Amino acid sequence: MKDVEKRKNIETESTKGFYFEKPDCDIYETDNEYKIYFDIPGVEKEDINLKVEKDILYLTAECVKKPVSGYQRLREEMSFNGYKRSFSLNNTVDTDKIDAAYENGTLILTLYKKEEKKTKEIKINVA
Repeated sequence: MKDVEKRKNIETESTKGFYFEKPDCDIYETDNEYKIYFDIPGVEKEDINLKVEKDILYLTAECVKKPVSGYQRLREEMSFNGYKRSFSLNNTVDTDKIDAAYENGTLILTLYKKEEKKTKEIKINVA
């Protein structure tokens, strides 16, 4: 897997009037699968979009800032940005078998490797 976007900076404008940022992630691998943990705090599960198109995995997530009623705003420093990241799957992932879970601001993806891309052990016979 290869990270398609190289920048950590703010990237593009979202549909809700703020900017996307590249979320931090951790990636782990076994012989059978990859696990990707994305740090996307402030996002509701319904506002996360995942898609695979032409062997590229796309993640977009937008935060919705809830208004505080009954108070006069004195200061507003908290940013409510969206997140955007993409990875080339390099034809190693079975795109029909991707699982996603979201809990406490962390999105966890499990990407299963294609059978022919799994690591194979070769046994050496001693003569």
